[in-house]
Amino acid sequence: MNFIAATVELQSISPDPVNAYGLSYRAADVVVPAGGNNSEVRFRALVYDREGPKLNSFNDWKVGNRALVTGNIVFSDDTAKPLDLIISTIETNVPQDMFCNQIVLGNAFFGDDQIKDRKNGTVATKIGTTLDNSPVTTWLYLETHESRRKKLSERIRKGRPICVQGYLREYRKDDSDSPYRAVVCSDFTTRKDKERGGERSRGSAAGYTEVDPSPDY
Repeated sequence: MNFIAATVELQSISPDPVNAYGLSYRAADVVVPAGGNNSEVRFRALVYDREGPKLNSFNDWKVGNRALVTGNIVFSDDTAKPLDLIISTIETNVPQDMFCNQIVLGNAFFGDDQIKDRKNGTVATKIGTTLDNSPVTTWLYLETHESRRKKLSERIRKGRPICVQGYLREYRKDDSDSPYRAVVCSDFTTRKDKERGGERSRGSAAGYTEVDPSPDY
């Protein structure tokens, strides 16, 4: 599960329901505002299509206004598409200069054991995240302050599970559709590697380590 709490600005609402992840949703194009269009974090916001206060607030949301939402981020393998944000709660009565962008990635894992230097005392490494019960992996970067290099070096393993807390950052060179996508990490935690024990005894029966030729029936 990948949790987000953010103030997002409405750009447009789809007039018709959409089917996604086996359910019917109402959809909207929203962004976490930034200094320029090429660095906005873009989402397709989804609200379950069921009559009630949440859907009513979503339908009454005005283009250009911000709302504070919480929900779940769903990644896909197509980096040109905006991330999906399945909304759990929505509050449209917020100041229009309010800003929030906080995420917790609960099913991310390290996919690279190289730590790269970035500008302004930042280091980065590649991580991947998957859909629920899916083999599809989406790659992005984990960026963090250089002071956490030691912790990264000690903890980073290919395929080792990690939970990441921080905020999303996107940047599109020349306003291209496929962004540089990163999680600016304020903290992370990993599971301690277990020490490997010796091989278990299988008793005295012979033949477990031998391979006989295949019979020609």
